[in-house]
Amino acid sequence: MKILGTVLHTSSHKNLIVRGDKTNKTGNKKLFRINNLVFDRRKTKIGKVNDVFGPVDQPYFSVRVFKNVAGENLRGFKGKHVYVK
Repeated sequence: MKILGTVLHTSSHKNLIVRGDKTNKTGNKKLFRINNLVFDRRKTKIGKVNDVFGPVDQPYFSVRVFKNVAGENLRGFKGKHVYVK
């Protein structure tokens, strides 16, 4: 699994806002696409990439959380890494 980024906060629509990791100096960019599955550190599916926005070298991602992830658990993701396959 590859790190998508770090969760900053939850939006008003219960999406996770994730800041992507910076690309390295050689210009290799990790390309993550909309609808990629997103996992927590325990390899549990938590949602899908819904939108990509912001600067190219360090994009932000909106992650649509699956309904089976409880609302109170969303706060626990703040500051944690999330991953894609």
